[in-house]
Amino acid sequence: MTTNDRMTTNDRMTTNDQNPRSSSLRPLVSGLLGMTLLLPGSFFMLTMLARVGFGSKALYYYIAPSFLQSPFDPFAWHKAQLILGSVLVAVVANGLALLRFRLERGRWGWLVGVSYRRDWLNTAIALQGLLLLVALSVYTVVQHFRY
Repeated sequence: MTTNDRMTTNDRMTTNDQNPRSSSLRPLVSGLLGMTLLLPGSFFMLTMLARVGFGSKALYYYIAPSFLQSPFDPFAWHKAQLILGSVLVAVVANGLALLRFRLERGRWGWLVGVSYRRDWLNTAIALQGLLLLVALSVYTVVQHFRY
């Protein structure tokens, strides 16, 4: 890489980061979207904990995504698809807000540059979403072996 290539890469990096309004708005929007999308999964986990801890079954049976109680059509809007899909979209949206990908022209072709943004809200939502996805996956496996 020559000095001119480095200068153009640095110039491109500084011109992309000069708009502070768009750089602070994108993490906030994806953070609010992530919090909203984590609500169905979090509500389900809270109702499951209320059932296990306190024996409250009514709310759990209302929201539980049981495949045995209703016929499952792969293209139907099902409670399980809403719960798992919204958590997955929240993790992906906040993960993409944290990572920035750039295509740069290299010596022998295109190079992909990856940088990480330090934003605590998006990191917290992505980690909470990953933990929620793990808990929901464990619940799904336990329900599969139980029934």
